[in-house]
Amino acid sequence: MTSCASTITADPNATAKAIDVTEAKRLHGRAGVEFIDPRPAEAIASTTGRIPGARNVTLDRIEAGNLPPVFADTSLTIVTSCLAGPMARTAAEAFVKRGYSRVLYLDGGTRAWVEAGHPTV
Repeated sequence: MTSCASTITADPNATAKAIDVTEAKRLHGRAGVEFIDPRPAEAIASTTGRIPGARNVTLDRIEAGNLPPVFADTSLTIVTSCLAGPMARTAAEAFVKRGYSRVLYLDGGTRAWVEAGHPTV
């Protein structure tokens, strides 16, 4: 299903911002914050797992605008995290291009989350 956000024109000045594990942990579980892991499910299962509550929405789905209905609200705060960070940044920038203005990516990815002692599923 394509969300209505797929047709929104992005703010040319908006960018995704890197955050550290401390900031990600502070945001985790808050209302209006969605965590995303853009890796294929097999990659998540064979490496770190994903941050609890993080939705597995693959990068190709994000780039195509094929998002779950919860993402119709472009005012959400979105935090992306992959294994180490590069795919999360790409996914975050794809959300920005779709008109989302509160987009963050976890610097160091889920690996940094695990190294900080936080659980994954």
